[in-house]
Amino acid sequence: MANFRYQVVDANGKTTEGVVEAASIGEASRKLKADGKYVSSLTLDKGPGLAGMEIGSPKLKTKDLVLITRQLASLLSAGITVVRALDMLYQQVESKKAKKCIGDVYEAVQSGRSLSEAFKEQKGVVPNIFISMISAGEESGRLDEVMERLAEHFQKDSKVKNKISSAMVYPKILAALTAAISIGLLTFLVPQVAETIVGLGGELPGLTKFLIALSDSIVHYFYVYALVILAIVFGFKAWKGSEKGAEQWSKLMLTIPIVGKATKMNASARFTRTLATLLKSGISVLQAVEITEKSLDNVILEKKLAAARTEIRKGTSLSKSIRGITEFPPMIYAMVSIGEESGTLDHILEKAADYFEDEADAATQKMTAALEPCMIIIMAIIVGLVVGGIAMPILTVAQWLV
Repeated sequence: MANFRYQVVDANGKTTEGVVEAASIGEASRKLKADGKYVSSLTLDKGPGLAGMEIGSPKLKTKDLVLITRQLASLLSAGITVVRALDMLYQQVESKKAKKCIGDVYEAVQSGRSLSEAFKEQKGVVPNIFISMISAGEESGRLDEVMERLAEHFQKDSKVKNKISSAMVYPKILAALTAAISIGLLTFLVPQVAETIVGLGGELPGLTKFLIALSDSIVHYFYVYALVILAIVFGFKAWKGSEKGAEQWSKLMLTIPIVGKATKMNASARFTRTLATLLKSGISVLQAVEITEKSLDNVILEKKLAAARTEIRKGTSLSKSIRGITEFPPMIYAMVSIGEESGTLDHILEKAADYFEDEADAATQKMTAALEPCMIIIMAIIVGLVVGGIAMPILTVAQWLV
């Protein structure tokens, strides 16, 4: 059982607010309507305190989108009504963001709006491709099929993201390990060794003196280091979020050796997969390109696709309009041209997406393979300097004692 915060209007127009306990949002709605009242608002009661706060981006995770689309596809194909399907889906989802989204959509549909209109109110929570394809599914009367396509699209998108995340695990572990070992040596071992050497009457080398000074500053002014790190992180995010910073970062990610190829292959895979999914659902090329450009996560590619969309609006074919996007492999232009000539553009793009996803996977593996030795070298240099700073005075004292 869960608590739902409601706002109802009675026959006299009086508004009442409160909390009702029910197993699902549908049951809560039926309880309130049984008294002859109009439900104007009904949401999950998160309760007071930090647990009820929404932290981070409001966007749903890809795994939540996969669950929502897969479940809706199954329920709608079984002949269950949209309202009932949403009520059942509400009980299936686990994350608070997904529950809030489905609960709001449920209430909007209950109020008489279509499913696409209800999801339009969740813009910023669900991606544009989600809203556009539901609208196309309602117009064509094939909402269950469209939901199935969306589920497959998000499933493949999730696999690509998981591969990238998995490939970056080892470099992240190495970086964390390097930082932990260095801080541990500086804060615990260096001061003790230095104190022992000085007690024996030995002279400390310049490197050891530097490490001791660094160790003292870390121990006594750790909060300054923490604030500097936080300032760097938030400063980087603010710069990356700005228009100029986003463009510079996008350019950097496209031009760095090895990383650039992985970025281009991932963008090509997402471009072809998203475009294929939209075209198969009956969405026009112009609208499909507009939706796709916002899914690439690269400002430079977004601007170039926006320019291509302008050319398409003037009557230029898709294959010709995207030729100016040199970041895409030439294979894309050739396959799009063949698809336009044969009238099978959606199928050709789907095949291209499979190919580019494999290429993106291979490029990502090469990128991480190149990162690993770099991280090991950096780790060896940092740890070597710290160990060297400790070993040098010990060897000096050993020679002096002999």
